[in-house]
Amino acid sequence: MDRQDRETRRAENQVWNGWGDYARKPELLTFDRAGDAELYGNTVLGLACRYYDFDRFRPLLNEFHRSAQEALYTDVFFLVLEGAVFARGAAERPLLPALRRDYARRLLAQTPVAEGMNGDVVRRAWACRVLEQPEDPALSPLLDELAAPGNSTEVQLIQRTERVLYTWFRRARRAADDRQWAAWVGRKRDKSGGVHFVRPNALRALSHDAPGGSGGLQKQTLFSFLQGRTPEPILRRYVEDCFGASMLTPGQLSEAEHTLCTGVHKNCRLHFTRGEPVGRAPAPEAAWDAAHFRQQREKNRAYYQEHLVENKLAIAQLTQKLQNTLLLRAEDEGGTGRAGRLRPELAWRAGALGDERVFSRRSPQEPGELSVDLLLDGSASQNRQQEKLATQAYLIAESLSRCRIPVRVTAFCSVSGCTVLRVLRDYDHPEQNEGVFDYVAAGWNRDGLALRAMGWLLRQRRSEQSLLLVLSDASPNDDQRIPNGLGGWAYTGKRGVDDTAAEAAALRLRGVLPVCLFTGSDREVPDARRIYGQAMERLPAIGCSTLEVSRPAIGWLADAVTRLIRGQLRRG
Repeated sequence: MDRQDRETRRAENQVWNGWGDYARKPELLTFDRAGDAELYGNTVLGLACRYYDFDRFRPLLNEFHRSAQEALYTDVFFLVLEGAVFARGAAERPLLPALRRDYARRLLAQTPVAEGMNGDVVRRAWACRVLEQPEDPALSPLLDELAAPGNSTEVQLIQRTERVLYTWFRRARRAADDRQWAAWVGRKRDKSGGVHFVRPNALRALSHDAPGGSGGLQKQTLFSFLQGRTPEPILRRYVEDCFGASMLTPGQLSEAEHTLCTGVHKNCRLHFTRGEPVGRAPAPEAAWDAAHFRQQREKNRAYYQEHLVENKLAIAQLTQKLQNTLLLRAEDEGGTGRAGRLRPELAWRAGALGDERVFSRRSPQEPGELSVDLLLDGSASQNRQQEKLATQAYLIAESLSRCRIPVRVTAFCSVSGCTVLRVLRDYDHPEQNEGVFDYVAAGWNRDGLALRAMGWLLRQRRSEQSLLLVLSDASPNDDQRIPNGLGGWAYTGKRGVDDTAAEAAALRLRGVLPVCLFTGSDREVPDARRIYGQAMERLPAIGCSTLEVSRPAIGWLADAVTRLIRGQLRRG
């Protein structure tokens, strides 16, 4: 058992000590900066599970997760929750005040002095009050607000948190419909109560780019180390229930993880699947998501049918352009040439006659052993354009199929440190094109590991020329941190982009050209250029409001994909 596993078990026992229910597996844990189980934080979480229905807090926490101020907002919520739990639990647990003071001393020692109104200032002020040290009078009203009474309900704690954030940090109050929002992480799974985050680090503080796009990383805090680690059996069952059974044997998967999950991707996991069902009822924590995925797949198919005429036109245009490209290439090359496949019966002409045209050229029906991989960013950042991306991927796959170019379509996302690659349509199986509509967007995205894994898959199939076409917003963002020192670095911002760029460069060195159909905003264009260089095409807005496919966009798609294929053929 390694140190991380040992500390995870310690943290689980600490939560159980407060929770009192040893029949349930705690999936939300706290650790300090050194990665050690935090006794007071885990005790508070355990007592919170005992006193409250934690499911009611999840919409608020998920909303925080969507914000660049996630770490600050989460800290405020934790302080509010801690105040109520302490006020209620101190009477029945005499040691709780001592644990609290010890926690405050460590927090005060490890949190740097700061100015203005930020998380460090709030944490130091809270610690000073707990230790009965002099506090800033200007912050006294804030500390009073954070001190929730022990008889607070879940609704009252949520309202108090929102009031503090609105008053002191200018966070807009959420609309009623926002309160119903639930993202990939932390959905309400069942009615049994307790903390059932499939992603145990749903409350985990993620680093984001500093204001102005400087790429600076926010420092993690003790309160923000609500990260934990999902036990592997739980995680494996979850991803299988949601995405399908593994297409690799346990031995093959172990070998793949040993090869790929190294360096910045150490401690990550992988799941390769073709979406085949596992033949069992999904676990309770996965049932909601599995049902949601089925609904989205039907939406994708309905969207395609709603624009059937435009879509057929796009397929026809793209197919024709690709066929013209192949014909022109064949005409330029002729029957024999100075490159291609050696014809042994003509080899003597090179030495005897100085005629280097001893190679055979391919026929127009043979695209030169070119294979195309479509890699779809399946993270939650693509949530609002799933139908569009599924349709565009289908148009490309169908057109390539008609040109007899082998194509594979794979979607990727990550959950709790596990990068999932689902093959929606495999090579040499044009009857599987409809499977592209099974694309869904949820979770995180560890782009560098996804590119590395695609390179590993491509090595399993030998092809003269390989084109990797990536539909992505070029914004790597994963909850599994980059190992480094005590707490590691967040896989986001500049570090995430640099890693993805390095993996793209490694693919190019191995003869695989990664190109990007960019789906992001203007703000993300520099990151896309950093990763893919000039091998990038901007995805035009298709139906931003009306969900209608415009004819200019159809023409763009045909032209863009044709340019990419033509460029790869010329490289060969």
